[in-house]
Amino acid sequence: MNERDFQLIVRAKRQIHREAALRSFLIFGLLFSAALRLLGVELPFLYLMLFVSLFVSLILSSDLIANYGQVSKGDLINVIEKQLHSDPEMLTRYANSRSRG
Repeated sequence: MNERDFQLIVRAKRQIHREAALRSFLIFGLLFSAALRLLGVELPFLYLMLFVSLFVSLILSSDLIANYGQVSKGDLINVIEKQLHSDPEMLTRYANSRSRG
């Protein structure tokens, strides 16, 4: 594994953590809004903020619209394939697992 592959994997891990944090924030916001709504408190600004946050996160995480600085699945698959082909023992284990499944 060279430095470029290592940096790609590190970027992918950061991307996964960032997406998980954003998803947690949106779920918490949704639950918080639902709880306020059940208590009879209406905050239209909060609903607008949640909608805009969700919309922006969908746009930024979309593979087709805007994936600036994101690691693509194809890049990660290329790194994995390169690792499999560079280690014959790992390639044998992969072939055996594919034949069983």
